[in-house]
Amino acid sequence: MKIRVLLGTVDSSLLYSDAVVAIDVLRSSTTILTALANGAESVIPAASVGEALTVGGRLQAVVGGEVNSVKPHMFHLGNSPLEYVGGRIGGKTVVLYTSSGTRLLRFLMAVSKKVLVGAVVNVSKLAEHLVEEGFGNVAIVTAGKIGSPALEDSYCAGLLVKSLPWSECDRNAEIVMKIAELEIGVVKRSIHALELVKLGLEKDVEYSLTPDCVSIVAAADPFKGCIRLP
Repeated sequence: MKIRVLLGTVDSSLLYSDAVVAIDVLRSSTTILTALANGAESVIPAASVGEALTVGGRLQAVVGGEVNSVKPHMFHLGNSPLEYVGGRIGGKTVVLYTSSGTRLLRFLMAVSKKVLVGAVVNVSKLAEHLVEEGFGNVAIVTAGKIGSPALEDSYCAGLLVKSLPWSECDRNAEIVMKIAELEIGVVKRSIHALELVKLGLEKDVEYSLTPDCVSIVAAADPFKGCIRLP
């Protein structure tokens, strides 16, 4: 298995990868995985607030997400994974818009053969799936901001790379494996994590940085434009 890690950016290598893993730990990836684990039928990533509301209204779906980490008043739910419990989203379609993660997913779904959602909460199950499926060329893309990777995303990417039986990896993969050796307390003090704590969302940070509490794999269905269980 060959591994390539893209930190807060994308390039043409995505076109040739057998599988692409999208990571946005705080909190898009974690919210999507939690929603599906708690019984949501599918999650549709939206590219804008307006699109989320339009698609959500047409499908009579649950609309969730954030702008600057805060729930828009028109949305049913925010971007806290802890809001996505069975009673709210079980058996339903969720339309999700977030500042970075859902827009990254939309882009990757348009250019990549296979897109999977990665987070700390499902890192071991995801690694197991990548090995079982026999993917030979895997790209891991962290959300962050353009040109500015987030520490928690790099940490997650490192955990994933360390869990895979790779034969070849790039320099970024070597870097994130080193980052994955950090004490979790350091990661909990990342810039984005501290921003969420200031908003009273410290439970989101704790949950999102808890390894393997969601034992599922989620993949994009490009024909339906959604994320669902494979």
